[in-house]
Amino acid sequence: MKLSIIIPAYNADAYIETCLLSCCLQELQPSDYEVIVVNDGSTDHTAEKVESFSKQYLNIQLVSQLNKGNGAARNTGVKHAKGTYIYFLDADDYIAKNTLGKLINLAEHYKLDFLGFDSINVTDSLIANSRHNQKEITMGPVLNGIDFIGTYNYQAEVWWYITRRQFYFESGTHFYDRKFVQDSYLTPTLISKAQRAAFAKYDVHRYRQSTSSITRNKSIEHLNRHFGDLTFSVKKLYELRKSLIRQGVTNDLALQRLHVKQQRYVFITIVRFIRTSLEVSRLEGMLSEYDKMEAYPLDVFMSSTDYRTPFYRFLTFLFNRKYLLFPCIKMYRLLT
Repeated sequence: MKLSIIIPAYNADAYIETCLLSCCLQELQPSDYEVIVVNDGSTDHTAEKVESFSKQYLNIQLVSQLNKGNGAARNTGVKHAKGTYIYFLDADDYIAKNTLGKLINLAEHYKLDFLGFDSINVTDSLIANSRHNQKEITMGPVLNGIDFIGTYNYQAEVWWYITRRQFYFESGTHFYDRKFVQDSYLTPTLISKAQRAAFAKYDVHRYRQSTSSITRNKSIEHLNRHFGDLTFSVKKLYELRKSLIRQGVTNDLALQRLHVKQQRYVFITIVRFIRTSLEVSRLEGMLSEYDKMEAYPLDVFMSSTDYRTPFYRFLTFLFNRKYLLFPCIKMYRLLT
């Protein structure tokens, strides 16, 4: 079997049918790939809709478990996977028609551990958006993982990549029992261990944008978990960068990019914290932690060309000065 598509699903009955249909509209033979949906304790009709699909498409299987979170669901999917390559797809996203077979051919031809590709943002789940008009695929050079990180401003989300399953196991990488931003450190950790990685300029994935905010849930329990996971992400990126330095990695571009990514999550933390009602002293404590992990002040964040706009420059200037930041947070909350 060539490919295992792993889809964690929690209360996804509004989108799961589009996701599954897109997986079936591929030029691969059903015997060449499997679709593993891990129902993570859904309380809606997700399981029933998947079961209905599995009766028509025998390469779709449903695995149900108690609600353990997205990471645990992906770990469960990996345990059931049989394909040479694995692909993590979210239940509210989908993929372009007749693209997976070409990806697998590329991965096999170049003997890749890791293959990246393009994604397009959409605001709905219309399967018509899965039409693919790209005639040619531009294939980048085959690089080791460190050089890949140094060459590309990689995306962290796992649905940008397919991964050789044996390499995934040998890397020792796995998802943690956490809810938010796990891809932020799992993906670069996995890439860094690859011997053969490449990027194909090829439109494959459809990311369905949501209008909901991660901080809309105002419960203290939710916010504590969210900011705890963001801090964990900053810590894991710090540990990865330091580990690579100890191993003798000398690719300054790769090390700098990991540092920028680390500080990007500090930037995100501050932006999201401003929109909550948590005490400013909580943020002050987090910034002190980030300082110990070389993630604050945001001294390398602006080195990336992606963040050199006037808007980012202004916010970075503000965020780096607590004597300005904290009063501005209080003022913002009074006015909103």
